[in-house]
Amino acid sequence: MANDAWALLVAVVVVLGLSLVLRWVFGSSRPRRGYRPVDAAESPNLGLLTVVVAGLERQQALRQRARLQDVGIRSSMSRRRDGRFDVLVFHGDADAARLHLEV
Repeated sequence: MANDAWALLVAVVVVLGLSLVLRWVFGSSRPRRGYRPVDAAESPNLGLLTVVVAGLERQQALRQRARLQDVGIRSSMSRRRDGRFDVLVFHGDADAARLHLEV
C-alpha cells in the first residue's frame, strides 16, 4: 500500500517536471503584448514577399490578385493600419507581376 502511494507521488512529480521542461523548451521566447498585424507599407522586411501594388481598396486589391492568378502568379494581400490593402508576390515574380498589372 505504501509502495503504491510512493509510486503515484513519483509519477506525479515526473509528469509535472516534464510539463515544466516542455513549456520552457517550446514556449514563446518573448511575451505577446497583443496582436499587431504587419503593415507592409512600414515593414522593411516582408520575408519572401514584396509589395507590387500599394494602398488599394479591398475590391481593387481582389481584382489585381485575380489578374495575377489568371497569368499564374501567386499573390497575397496585406491590410494596412489605415484599412487599405497591398498586393504582395514572391520576389522572383515581382517584375512579371508589375508588368501584367500595368496593362
